[in-house]
This record gives sequence, structure tokens and C-alpha cells, in this order.
Amino acid sequence: MKKIFLSILLFSLLTINVFAAEDIQVVLEQPAVSQAKSGDVLKYNLVINLPKNFKEKYSSFSVTLLLDKSLDVEKTKMVKGEEVKGKLDVRTTTIKGKGQNIVTVNANDLSIIKDNELNLEIQTKVKEDVTNSNLKNSFVISYVDKGGDSKSDQKNLESSTKTQNGVLKIKDVYTDSKSIIGQTEKNANVRIAIDRKVYDEIKADKNGNFEVAINNLKEGTLIRIVSETKDKNAALEYIVKPKVEANKSKELVKEDNSDKTENKNENNSVVNNKEENYTDIYSTIKSLEKLNDYVDFAKNLSTAKATNKNEKRLKAAIASAEYVIVKTEVSTEEIEKSLDELTKSINIVRRPYMTGISEKKFAPNEKITRAQAASVLKRIIDPNAKANDSTSFRDVKKNAWYYDDIVFIEKRGLISGYEDGTFKPENAMTRAQFAHLINNYLKLEEGNNPMNFSDVKKNHWASKAINTLSSHGIMVGDKNKFNPDKNITRAEAATIFNKILDRKINESFLDKYAKNTFEDVNRKQWFYYQVLEITAK
Repeated sequence: MKKIFLSILLFSLLTINVFAAEDIQVVLEQPAVSQAKSGDVLKYNLVINLPKNFKEKYSSFSVTLLLDKSLDVEKTKMVKGEEVKGKLDVRTTTIKGKGQNIVTVNANDLSIIKDNELNLEIQTKVKEDVTNSNLKNSFVISYVDKGGDSKSDQKNLESSTKTQNGVLKIKDVYTDSKSIIGQTEKNANVRIAIDRKVYDEIKADKNGNFEVAINNLKEGTLIRIVSETKDKNAALEYIVKPKVEANKSKELVKEDNSDKTENKNENNSVVNNKEENYTDIYSTIKSLEKLNDYVDFAKNLSTAKATNKNEKRLKAAIASAEYVIVKTEVSTEEIEKSLDELTKSINIVRRPYMTGISEKKFAPNEKITRAQAASVLKRIIDPNAKANDSTSFRDVKKNAWYYDDIVFIEKRGLISGYEDGTFKPENAMTRAQFAHLINNYLKLEEGNNPMNFSDVKKNHWASKAINTLSSHGIMVGDKNKFNPDKNITRAEAATIFNKILDRKINESFLDKYAKNTFEDVNRKQWFYYQVLEITAK
């Protein structure tokens, strides 16, 4: 490691705490420098402190560190915690045209995190001399909790030899916010700048409270606030969030321990020493985070029902996206283009095999009819196939919506009717009938551990199918009973269809990106994720 020469007037360790998401705490241990030469090496430690119950509280989280333009990331090393591909990843990317490095810690499977702390060492090299200027670094932290609510929080940090001694905090600001509400020192002078221009100057009240009216701020707008009294000062920077986050999040009070030299130009605008397009950078970070999530999701998709062409398209889209993620420089446009192709490829492979009974109702606890079950299985086998034949069931009419589906399943020998020559398409399907249908399709041999249900005798007409499916864990009973004559619900059928399709349930991804339109399906119900997966929400 190259030593830092005498040109660095001060090299002490400055620890800045960021309470960025509920009780997830992010700490950046960074060198406070007043001067550094090009080629000097600076080491940072990104520490993520998690609450004791983080595995019960959160589904996933990511922390993204945007480093100052003057720094180039040489390498990263996890000194506490262990990287596991697709579960706990560390990635370094450079924003094209900005020359700034992004380091992202992406945790999609919290079960692999053994302790309540992650520590990432980041070694950087100074690209150009830093003189009388602050090194500035920013966080973006996102998480999805177990309730499915997602949130992002942004924080700007600076390494500086100057320490502010005042209090300054504001409530989250969204695109539909009507005011900026904050608290600082009592009777402090408060100056607010929006997108580099002074917006208002006010005085805090005797309790330090202040409020400034705003209207229609765009996502990514930079707000800079400075508070000063005779003997205390404080400053913070904040990026406006989209309205959707306001709907999903609890109010979070922002605190910032940063300060930066400001200069006013002839137009009374606030000009920072290092100009940055915050909107573009914020957009790039969010897009990159989403692309990471979609890549990890796509890698675990089953392609058993995909055509060779569609499987290859998905693999190509994944490879292309991974290349974009690790490129030395990448733009928002490149990320969005890659994400669009990956999303299209995922949607082709991850088909919706069940739908609701209406746009807003899935009816999870209602019976699945014999016609509905046959129709879903037909879509699984071949969604585009035509029956081109006639049925032997006298109660299945040609003008019925399910006619081709039942004919298709019947001619494959997967389902039979009743002794009187009927199919009874609108009748509820029993668990025994459903087991028989699925077993006929799978054609499995009985496994080593059938469950031997007390209510399924050896001479039961569906005993072989029931024992076979139970031995493979596809259909199970309750308290040593299978309940063969009980009607199977749509939620139960959805779960079994997911199993036979090998549709893995990625709860953190669904929490973050699924759009549940069913009013009768919510996260508190055991079948919530099963319904979202089978309907490809």
C-alpha cells in the first residue's frame, strides 16, 4: 500500500453514523483529509449494523455507497460477513460520464448473515490532488420488510477537518410534499437552497422548529439547508423521493452530520465546489439496484416449461445484464435497456398459469372446479394447443369456454368422467380427484416414504396417486389424514401447481416488485406468495 505523504495535513479517523432505515444503522469510517496527492491510497470501512431481530423483520436490503469523484475504488474486502453469490453480493460500478464509483452491498437472503454486523473494507486511490476541499460520499439504502413495505433512504456525507456543532434534521420530502418541516437550534437562521438556488431564508422559532412551503418538486431534486446561530452551525443535503415511497413508508426523521464550504454567485445561487447532477446519479443507483435484483431472480427461474429458444433468450439476457453490472463504466440508459430485455425474457418464461375470477378477486378459499383444474393443466402442458377432436362427455358443450381444454386433457388420458357419461365441469374437484389428475400428468413412481393416511385405505380408487404424491411431498394431509373427499381450494391448487412447475418462491423479490391486484389476497395469508407466483404478478 502506498503511504500518504506529508501533503496530508490531517489523517484522523472520522466515524459518521447514518440511521438510514428504521433501526438498520449504517456507519462509514472514513479518513478526514484536508489535502491528499494524486495516487495516495485511502481506506474506508462501510459498517452495517442490524437489529437483533433483523431476520424476522426484513426480507432483503441493499446499501449503495456513491464515492467522491476524486476517488477510484481499487478493491473491496468483506472483513465481517461472507459474500455468497446471489445471496450477499458486493459489486463495484462506475457511472458513465460522471467518473464516480458505486459500491453496492446487496443482501437478498438474510439467513446467511450470522452476526448483526457487516463490515466492508473499501480501498481507494486519489485520482487528483485534493486541496482545501471536502471528499463527499453518499449512501442510498433500500430495504423490504416482512410486511412487504419497501423504502429507500438517501444520505450525503463528507470527510472534513471542520466539525459542525449544531442540530439540524428534517422529515422526509416527497414529490407531493407541501412543505419542508425541520428542527434545529432555537432562533437559528435557516437558509434553504433548491437545485443550487436559494429558495428561502427564515428564522427557527424558540423551540428550533421551522417550516417552508414547497410545491411540485421533482424526484431527485437536491435540497440544501444551512442553519446558523452565533456559536453553532449545521448543514444537510437531501434528495426528494417519489410519491410511491411516501405511500409505503413510515415518516423518517433525517439527520446529517455534514458541512461544506459554500460560495454565493452574483445571482445569489449556492454553488458547491464540486458540481454533480444528483438526479442522474440517484436514478442510476436505483436502476442498478433493480437490475441486480432482476438478475438474481432470473437465475433461479425454472425453465422446464420454456422452449429452447426462450430458455436461451433468458440466459442471454442474464449474461448481458451481468456484463452491464460489472462494466467499468455504465449509464442509466444502458441499465434501463438491459433491464427491459431481461424483464421481457422473464415474462416469457414465467407465465401466469392461473388467473383470478376477476381482476380484483382471486377467490383463494373457493373451490376449484373440474373444468378450471383441467384448463390450468392444459396451459401448463401446451398453452397454444388446439383440441381438434370431440369429447365423449355428454355435458361438455362445444360453446363452453373450457371445451378445448377438457378435450385436450381427456384425449391425453389424464382425466376421466363419471359412470353416467358426464364430466360435471362445474362441480368442485375433490382432493382425491386432483391427486389423480396430477399423478397422471407427472407419471411418478412411488417414493420411499408414503404417508399412509388413516382415511385412505388400500382399496381406495385414488390410493396409488395419493401415496405417490405424498411420498414426493407434492400433496400432504393434516394430522395423518388426507381428506380425499374434501373439495380442494384454489389456493391449495395454486400451491401444488407451483410445486410441479418448480416455481421457487422468492419472497423478497415479490415484496419489492410484485403488483398484487387481488383484494382478497394479503400478506397475512399463508397462500399469499403462492398466488402471486402462479399468477405471475
